[in-house]
Amino acid sequence: MCSPNNGGSASEEDDKCVPRAAVYKMIKDCTRQIRVSGEAKEFFVQCCNEFIHTLALQANTVCEQQAKKLIHPDHIVTALDNLGFNSYKANCLNAMETAQEEMAQKRKKLHGKPASIYTQEELRRQQEILFEQAREELQQLEENDWAQTQELSKEVLRKKMEASRTDDDNYDD
Repeated sequence: MCSPNNGGSASEEDDKCVPRAAVYKMIKDCTRQIRVSGEAKEFFVQCCNEFIHTLALQANTVCEQQAKKLIHPDHIVTALDNLGFNSYKANCLNAMETAQEEMAQKRKKLHGKPASIYTQEELRRQQEILFEQAREELQQLEENDWAQTQELSKEVLRKKMEASRTDDDNYDD
């Protein structure tokens, strides 16, 4: 399938394969006490590719049977059952959950949203305090405006009354 001697171009074949380096690292992590030949490592890569290919085809069949156009994780789990790999289902579900959590963490880091040190309730309380302070400041400004308007009105009225008295005094002469 993804053998370097298959006749297809190497880069085209590698695009359809599990990365060799990743498989080699997994093999090394699993077999610390035993050396693995290059031929065996290559066979592992081919087995991985064949397994993924077979699983994808089965998941596609399950998806089509359910008249869906998008393969979801539950289709893959059903495909595992159909292929006789039900004993791996729990491990696969755990791996999927771990991968989803890692992706969520990566998304948070990418979007630059730092994790808050406050709980939602503490944030709501702080927000309410800020709203109350803003209301009090606004009310104080409105009261000051009203008082200033009243003072200006009194001053205008006083000046009009003085002007009117002056006019009345002018008529008396």
